[in-house]
Amino acid sequence: MKEQFEIDNPTKQAKRQWLWIILIALAVSITSHAFFITEFFKGNLMTGMNDGLSQMIPFKQFIYNEYTSGNFFYSDSFGFGGGFFSQLGYYFTTNILYLLVVVVVFSMEWIGLIQHPDIQFWTDVLLPISIFRLTLIILLTTAFFRQLSFSIRASSVAAIVYGTGIIYFRHVMYWDFFSDGMLWLVLLLMGVEKIIRRESPVLFIVAVSFNLITNFYFSYINFLLAFIYIVTRLFINFSANEEKWWKQGVQFSLYGLLGFLVSAFAFIPSVVGYLNNSRPTFDDAIPLLSFTENIILNARIIYLPAIVFIALFFFTLYKHPRFRFFALLIMIGMPMHFSPIIGSVFNGFSAPQYRWEHFLYLCFAGIIACVYDHVKEFQLRHVIYGSSTFIGVVLVVVIYDWSSFPDRWIELTIPLLSLLTILLYVMLMKLNATRARLSFMIATVFIVLSTANYYQATILTTASKVTSEDYMNSEFYNSPEQQQLITKLTAQSTDAHSRIDWLAPTRNNTPIVQEFDGMSVYSSILNKHLLHFYYEDLQIDMPFESVSRYASLGVRTNLYSLLNGQFYMRDKDEKAVPYGFNEVEKSANYSAYENNYLLPSFRKTSTLYNSALMKEEPILAREHAMLQGAIVEGDHEFTDPPQVLELTDYELTPFDAKYDGKLLEVAESGGLTFQFNENVGDGDIYVSFYIEGIKQPERFLLEINEYNTLRKASKSIYRTGVNQLTIRIKADDFVKLTLPKGNYHLRDIRFYKEDYEMLKKVKTFYDNEEPLPIQWENGNVTGSVVSEQPGEIIVTPIPFELGWSLRVDGDSVPLEKVNFAFLGIPLTEGVNEIKMKYRPPYFGLTWKMSVFGLLLLGIVTVCQYRKRKYS
Repeated sequence: MKEQFEIDNPTKQAKRQWLWIILIALAVSITSHAFFITEFFKGNLMTGMNDGLSQMIPFKQFIYNEYTSGNFFYSDSFGFGGGFFSQLGYYFTTNILYLLVVVVVFSMEWIGLIQHPDIQFWTDVLLPISIFRLTLIILLTTAFFRQLSFSIRASSVAAIVYGTGIIYFRHVMYWDFFSDGMLWLVLLLMGVEKIIRRESPVLFIVAVSFNLITNFYFSYINFLLAFIYIVTRLFINFSANEEKWWKQGVQFSLYGLLGFLVSAFAFIPSVVGYLNNSRPTFDDAIPLLSFTENIILNARIIYLPAIVFIALFFFTLYKHPRFRFFALLIMIGMPMHFSPIIGSVFNGFSAPQYRWEHFLYLCFAGIIACVYDHVKEFQLRHVIYGSSTFIGVVLVVVIYDWSSFPDRWIELTIPLLSLLTILLYVMLMKLNATRARLSFMIATVFIVLSTANYYQATILTTASKVTSEDYMNSEFYNSPEQQQLITKLTAQSTDAHSRIDWLAPTRNNTPIVQEFDGMSVYSSILNKHLLHFYYEDLQIDMPFESVSRYASLGVRTNLYSLLNGQFYMRDKDEKAVPYGFNEVEKSANYSAYENNYLLPSFRKTSTLYNSALMKEEPILAREHAMLQGAIVEGDHEFTDPPQVLELTDYELTPFDAKYDGKLLEVAESGGLTFQFNENVGDGDIYVSFYIEGIKQPERFLLEINEYNTLRKASKSIYRTGVNQLTIRIKADDFVKLTLPKGNYHLRDIRFYKEDYEMLKKVKTFYDNEEPLPIQWENGNVTGSVVSEQPGEIIVTPIPFELGWSLRVDGDSVPLEKVNFAFLGIPLTEGVNEIKMKYRPPYFGLTWKMSVFGLLLLGIVTVCQYRKRKYS
């Protein structure tokens, strides 16, 4: 039955229908979140324990605070400082739905309905935001299926199937910005259909720009999916009046370029941030196929519902092009889901990930819409074929993967729903068309809502993954005791840019959560210069190895003094404390220490060291060069590298292990001891060596005297690939290196003595100098500095990053990269009036591109309006 309905010019009846659809979409959205709603009132939250609490929630709070304070591009509180507009473009800085939330929340705060949002606020609003987002997805998807000429009810049911797919809740739980991609994919495909059907291209242009603005990564995924959709549509026409293939190609290219122009202000800075990131290449072998989950009984990412599986055997429905289209996409898509190579392609040819499968749910939804509209066209024998095959597949799966067989009553949900599906199809044979459609609609909605809540209860929120309000206020995240100590330390800061080295266990974004200037950050996109500074240039060990982050300064006092590290806060039982730090505050569980050798944030020097030569010197020599002057690139008058003391007179003895100078074999827990033959004296020892676990199945703890660090398992996709380490320990005549059971490559072991005479000398020098009159506030630096000699340069604590510009005495001057990762300001003799400003990379060009794109979009819109009006 074909219903009379026109989306572009709705009748009064159609408006009434859409009002009902809006109410139904909202009701379905709420019901699909029923489990999370009940959990919310128990104090449990709709966010993951890992990236949810470590990235999603902190970044929402951080960006909100920056935007509502009028700071849109750069923050000196983002790690050591960074262009967050560009680096967090992968997350929320230009995310359209998040920006809408920011406007609403700020309006509520401004009129006094709520207090200023804290970290708890952003976890509390996850649930209502998710309900709102899912409602939008259902509504837009309904419009999409109406565009494909399905009936209004078929479109609504299909939209519910798509929106409530388990992948939506997986995304919301772990990386909620990925769930936005489900909305923008549908909008993009609606624009695609407009061009295929020789209609206005405006929606396609808008959809392309919205995808690119919101998230460059997910736009890449959605564009690949749209390409698959377009190519498949070339072979299956829905009507006779469709555009020729080559004209489609021309229009997709031209109007896609226009969408890119509109999005340039957001897309280009985000991509530049991505290109200026550093992440180890994924070199592991990627198999063609890998059956990683049971999509019939116990799926993590995608269920193949029985209601869809059986429908694929309704052979009489293949005469309808829409059914053939979606069935073909399912037959293509299901093998793709089990191919890690495809997962790698959709993840930018990196480690395989499962982030494109929402497209499969859209195809499932298309099958459901076809069945609804043609509910009386299939026959009982088709139901028998499909049901028998499904039961056979289930039996094979149970035999092959016994662990997936239910062992709790709740886990019988999926088998029972599958049985209900079979009975439903048999029952439809006995009903007239109207009752059959109504029964099918009710049963389908019941099945998908039950599946969604089952998935939430059994897969998403196992005991190890539940996030609660109690956890958020615990010592593992943001306890009151930690907050009180941080407040005391902040009040004692002697410099506007003093930093505190503290993070809750494994939480590199603790400074964002607890709102203090720290020296750690965790983000998929970071400043590559800082990452190389940690990984290679200074070999700074972090408390635990992992990509996409930096943290702490390896308990190395020289680095704390150079980079504003005034305070060091740890559990009170922590033995590894930097040299020259004295306890100034303590609480029941924590101690805080202050640096006695803190140097000025901005320092002027003419003592310059060649960067290329210094990379051949020991790590300690590099630190000394940074203390005495600056390590620079380019053409300068260079000073010879500093000399440091290497300790070579020692006795090496394996314990509970075998060692041949390159390979260390540890039976249970063992390693090496080093006994120095002469008294080492006071200070520290820097231990440099190469270490790599050989087929290490789990992460392992490396201990050297009082210091310990966690290293990733050999097959972890999050290992850094950095195996050359430098560990600082307190000076001792006896050094013990301990590792757990396993085999390790261990070589090039060297020891260097640090007595801190150089640091003390530099500290005394700057204590007798006036601080440079330079002010740094986020993306602006100003000052007036007198240079008494040629070749001087100002060493800053500001990370080197594309987007900074420098003017000295009104003239544009190139910035220097100093100390491997920081900005240097070249001076001329006399007074130097300094002005530095940060704007997102190429922002002067990109906003003009966007304005030009909007003008062209306006012209296209007017032309299309006139064409439609007079046609």
